[in-house]
Amino acid sequence: MNPFRLAGDLGHLASKCILIWSIHRNKSAEGISFLTQAMYALVFLTRYLDLGMHFVSIYNTVLKVVYILSAFYVLVLMRWIYPRTTESQMAWRAAAISLTVACSFSLLFNYHFNLPEILWSFSIALESVCVIPQLILLRQTTVPTVITSRYLLALGSYRALYILNWIWRYVFENIVDPIAVLCGLVQTAFYLDFAWVYYGRQRVKLRDGVLVDSEDFERGWIHRWLGSKDDFAPLEPLGGGVLPFDEEGALGGQIALPLDVEPQAPARDSNLQDTSTRR
Repeated sequence: MNPFRLAGDLGHLASKCILIWSIHRNKSAEGISFLTQAMYALVFLTRYLDLGMHFVSIYNTVLKVVYILSAFYVLVLMRWIYPRTTESQMAWRAAAISLTVACSFSLLFNYHFNLPEILWSFSIALESVCVIPQLILLRQTTVPTVITSRYLLALGSYRALYILNWIWRYVFENIVDPIAVLCGLVQTAFYLDFAWVYYGRQRVKLRDGVLVDSEDFERGWIHRWLGSKDDFAPLEPLGGGVLPFDEEGALGGQIALPLDVEPQAPARDSNLQDTSTRR
């Protein structure tokens, strides 16, 4: 344990707490990828399979339990309690590819060819790519979501601090974990790609809730190989079209709901005479 790993764990835990708090505050799971959260739950389940077998410390055990419970709690919220965005075929395709790649990686690269080590390698590989469906959903949405910049900042800090943790362990402990470092760099690349698009977009005003324009995400270099041009069509709210929304609510960190649009009066037929002129 070193200060960077401790801070990284706390950053990861903070991201889970922020996500759950945002869902409850907005009473919605719009904009959150169910596929990504399901894969995160699978990551924690396979990585911490030895929870009752090897005791390291109270901190380690509590953190493992919290990660698993929070991951499945998010799934329960999204599946049975709060509404969520329907994900595209492209996101499902990306999830299937991610699972296949993680399975293949774990069979080829592990420290011992036994079930616990294979599952650990699988969890490390899957964590590096399971954010892809979330990035696709954010790229395709045309309405504000419950994901906030604070959530993204917490995830980014977790990844950055773990890179410093690897450097610390190499310098002071002479320990290098090639599998964790390789997969961590892949995961960092996805976060950097998203951050570049998120902060570099010009046509969408930055708000507390993430509002991403699909054309802005076409500049992302990682997403292009996942689908054809038709897959990049933005997801629209039910009923079609993009309705005006309450910007004051968006600035306050809440989901911006569509404003009431006044119905227009039907056009008067020029061939009909005004009944008031008749006697």
